[in-house]
Amino acid sequence: MSSKEVRGITAVYVLTKNEEVNIGKCLSRLYECGASVIVLDSGSEDRTREICSEFKNCKVQDFAFKNHTETWNLITGVWHRHSEYVMILDADMEVSCSLWSEAVQLTYDGPDVILAPVRMYVEGRPLKFGSLYPPKAVVFRGGEKYFLPKGHCSQLRSNIRTCRTSNYLIHNDLKPYSAYLMSQVRYGRLLYERFEKGLISWKDWLRATSPLMALIFPLVSLFVRGGILAGKTGLIYALDRSIAALVQYRTVLACSLRENLQKTESTVGSEVT
Repeated sequence: MSSKEVRGITAVYVLTKNEEVNIGKCLSRLYECGASVIVLDSGSEDRTREICSEFKNCKVQDFAFKNHTETWNLITGVWHRHSEYVMILDADMEVSCSLWSEAVQLTYDGPDVILAPVRMYVEGRPLKFGSLYPPKAVVFRGGEKYFLPKGHCSQLRSNIRTCRTSNYLIHNDLKPYSAYLMSQVRYGRLLYERFEKGLISWKDWLRATSPLMALIFPLVSLFVRGGILAGKTGLIYALDRSIAALVQYRTVLACSLRENLQKTESTVGSEVT
């Protein structure tokens, strides 16, 4: 089968865990697109699964989430064939009908991955200027594992044929701010693990070894990307980027201290015995 013969998007996967404030709007948009949705739920204890049951185009599947890299590679490289395209989203993302139609049309050209620019929302309001979020890979051709671990998340392999939509993917997370902070702690732990293995870029190395990124991120957001023109929304976003960098750096430091302490106690214990 040639790449020109591949048509459309076979399924949409949405990753969830306690996403009751986000999953409804995500699924509503996908329902309008006529998409077939599979929710991979990692043990939600809120109303996430109940809300999913309200959508006829959606089915929920229990899933043991480890990290994004393994999950994406499992979906694209194991669960689907080369003749199929799938979309993978987090529950706080929304796909408009315009974006869906454009992505479907782009599959006709047979790319490996389709990326979409991201429209960030802050406290439910669109961020017009200042976003640091890069275009996100959202649609994938099956039969390949596209991601490698990087920093606290993943990066696409090189030599992949990609294309980009003109329509935006919406990122609108309505979970409490405490959830955002806990996510940064988790990202910091992952960053430390990759740092210890040498599996990070120079940017992530700087993030793991210095608080400097807490200054660089807001400056770039506010003055290079124009976030200062977005008023309070732009200021909150820039502040969040600074706080995220500090929390991740602090987490890396804490992980390093704990590991050094464990090594010291282990050494002392062996000398005593």
